[in-house]
Amino acid sequence: MGGAGRKVAAAAATGVLLAAVAACGSGGSARSGEAATAAPAASMGSAGSASPGATADPATGGVTGTPAAPGDAPAAGGSAPGASASGTAAPSAPAPGGAPAGGTGGGPAGGPAGGPADGSTAGGGAASGGQPAAGPDSDTPLLDSALLAQLLPDQKAMTGWEEEKRRVDTADHATTCTAAAPCTGKPLSGQARFSAGEVTVRFGVETLPGRAQAQGRLKEAYAAYGDTTEYGPADIGPLGTESRAFLGQLAGRDGVAVVLRSGTVVATVTTEGGPVDQAGARRLAAMLVQRIEQAQAGRTPDAGLAPS
Repeated sequence: MGGAGRKVAAAAATGVLLAAVAACGSGGSARSGEAATAAPAASMGSAGSASPGATADPATGGVTGTPAAPGDAPAAGGSAPGASASGTAAPSAPAPGGAPAGGTGGGPAGGPAGGPADGSTAGGGAASGGQPAAGPDSDTPLLDSALLAQLLPDQKAMTGWEEEKRRVDTADHATTCTAAAPCTGKPLSGQARFSAGEVTVRFGVETLPGRAQAQGRLKEAYAAYGDTTEYGPADIGPLGTESRAFLGQLAGRDGVAVVLRSGTVVATVTTEGGPVDQAGARRLAAMLVQRIEQAQAGRTPDAGLAPS
């Protein structure tokens, strides 16, 4: 080839090379632009958003990284965990206790959260701080001295015991009630004492005009055993309308004291001497309660000591 031909061929080759270079530059710019556009799109909270915690890959227009663990707060603008790819929230898994996650928790239908279905509260306290009510709460006053004398157990009721003392007084003990000077219409009190071997039992009864007065007197009777350094609780169960029982020194000997109210009557039964016998004290107090309830029902008090 002559010199002129070689020049023409070189020029043609150069033109082809420049065209190829231009074409390559144009394609690279387009891909760079696409990548730049894809990066912000990957961070938006759209229907096709990336999982929280993922980052955009400028080289591919996609995302890389590990999604946030369940329970982590989603990134700002991201989809909450549990949302579907379409942006619709997926059904939540039931939370412990049966309440849907994110819903309102609570107890059984119709009741407060964690409480009984009927809205009631558990537990309860005894009236005046004593044992729960066990018997009737009569408002019948027993303000007759002859009737009060019948309330106190007699020798027939106390089989195996020996009666040592019996007395009926007004409430303040200022006047001894007798047939010639009755105490009808006034608060009354009475005492009876029996013994069997080395054991002594004392019955004390006070009749009040109504339940309210009896409740007030019961608090005073409880207070007599309020020194916890001298008296502890005895476990004999509820008696009468309400009651408490105590263990401690009585008349210088170990014993049991039962303090109770039966309607309008406040009574105390104490036993001392010999081995402490809580079951025996309960039998004696239960017999007295039965006699009081008989009188309040209009019957003659005649209940006796139940066999042990």
